[in-house]
Amino acid sequence: MKVIKHLTLLLLLTATANAQNIMTSSPYSMFGIGEIVTGLYGSNSAMGGVSTGMRGSWLLNTENPAGLTGLDSLRLFAETSAFLKSESYQSKSGSSHAFTGNVSAFTLAGRIIPRWYMAAGLTPYSSVGYYFQSTEELEGAPGSYYTSTFEGYGGLSKVYLTNAFLLSKNLSVGINLSYIFGNTKLIESQSSISVENRMYTQAFYADFGLQYHRQLSRDLSLTAGAVYGYKQKMKMSNSTAITYGSSETEQSERSTTQYLPQYAGVGGSLAYKKWTYAFDYQFQRYSSLSSGDSRVKFRDAHELKLGVCYFPNGYSTGSYWKRVTYKAGVNLSTPYLQVSGQTGYAYRLSAGLGLPVLNGQLNAAFYYDCTQLKNNIFGKDVFGLTISYTLSELFYRPKL
Repeated sequence: MKVIKHLTLLLLLTATANAQNIMTSSPYSMFGIGEIVTGLYGSNSAMGGVSTGMRGSWLLNTENPAGLTGLDSLRLFAETSAFLKSESYQSKSGSSHAFTGNVSAFTLAGRIIPRWYMAAGLTPYSSVGYYFQSTEELEGAPGSYYTSTFEGYGGLSKVYLTNAFLLSKNLSVGINLSYIFGNTKLIESQSSISVENRMYTQAFYADFGLQYHRQLSRDLSLTAGAVYGYKQKMKMSNSTAITYGSSETEQSERSTTQYLPQYAGVGGSLAYKKWTYAFDYQFQRYSSLSSGDSRVKFRDAHELKLGVCYFPNGYSTGSYWKRVTYKAGVNLSTPYLQVSGQTGYAYRLSAGLGLPVLNGQLNAAFYYDCTQLKNNIFGKDVFGLTISYTLSELFYRPKL
């Protein structure tokens, strides 16, 4: 079977990429549990990342686990995603630029028995990745300066098992059972002195989803959904190594506490003839996180996603371009970081195509991501490309 044939390679590539977690170059990923990873995987990335009210016969929707019941019941699916992005950061002290790319996610999904669907996968949860230098005047020695180098990498990954149940013709529920784990390394160097802080954590987590789907007429259908994830405590194991010169090292160990933030969201989609319109609203309580720096605070965030999809034909006998889906979306949110008391705004614009390829679908999304805090305290501009490839293997009824 073609899906199973490629499964091992896709899983190994994704596991390697998530272990390295080279997902960002943001200097503010040094705070808390790193930069939260969003919008870098999934076939709906081009639609602003809408998911709460989305379902489809080829849509591996694990953001709202209840949406998994919309899958074609006679197929087994495997999906992998990758991204490329150019990042630019600005602040009052300077600017930086970086180019990153990686494999970002993997999912395997299908129906187990009538009314029970399941998926398993691996995605990044947060990422740490930065390198910059700071030059300051030496206290008590005017005209003399020293340079400090800051670098960090790592992050958290999520392995999950999704279960979705079709309670009735119209109502579905779902649950994601996740194991979140990872480590980060933060290094500060000055001349012959180096301070290295290593952090490791692991936690079990669950989040929930609900969907109501109704076919109103032959050409019109409506889906409404809701999602919820609770606040989860994480114990961070920290070890610090201070190195003088090339040999002398002092080590200390301690534990700190962080949290996976609580969140809740609602969403819906309307499919009419060749068009699908969708929206999501989500509230995330990031204020439960601690930055470890008095100048940087986490704050609760509100996020609104809007997406549209145009599908000209859909029949396998039609011309190739009539079987292509055309997508666009916008994402508006309040930044979850507050720097030196300053807040701001964030938005994301995206557009892309869903292309039928061999025994699967290739979804490509181009996007522009912008975050701006007041008084030019911090700014981020990102141009990127995400690609998700979904493979499918058809099972006949005697095999079920």
